[in-house]
Amino acid sequence: MTPVEKRYRPKLLTWLCIGSAIFGSLWIIMLLAIIMYSVHGNIPAGLFPVLATGYLKAGYYFMAALLFLALLGLAGVFLMWQMNKNGFYLYTAAKACIYYLPVMFVGNNHLTFIGLLLTSAPIIMYGVQFVNIRKKI
Repeated sequence: MTPVEKRYRPKLLTWLCIGSAIFGSLWIIMLLAIIMYSVHGNIPAGLFPVLATGYLKAGYYFMAALLFLALLGLAGVFLMWQMNKNGFYLYTAAKACIYYLPVMFVGNNHLTFIGLLLTSAPIIMYGVQFVNIRKKI
């Protein structure tokens, strides 16, 4: 009988998945809170970043698209947690769309270096981890 092959998840990949799940969940909560406050017509001035409240100018369909993409990113993280490489592609596509979608609908002021860094750094780290995955018995 041959032993069952298991994929070994490196510690860095584990921490990346946990961090991405936490920050992705917080992003979703923030978007939902902005929508709820705007529906009631009262957005607290210092509670949300000005950049994020600027998303409301694009409308609720845009906000729904951001929520959908954030959920796709979380689904990609869940797949990567299970050592599925397709999760990496789903996560990368969702995060790239989240980065560029506001530029198309809100304006070029959303295209920031820090945003690019915060988007590309986890993608690069995930990519390096999935290239170096080994099978352990």
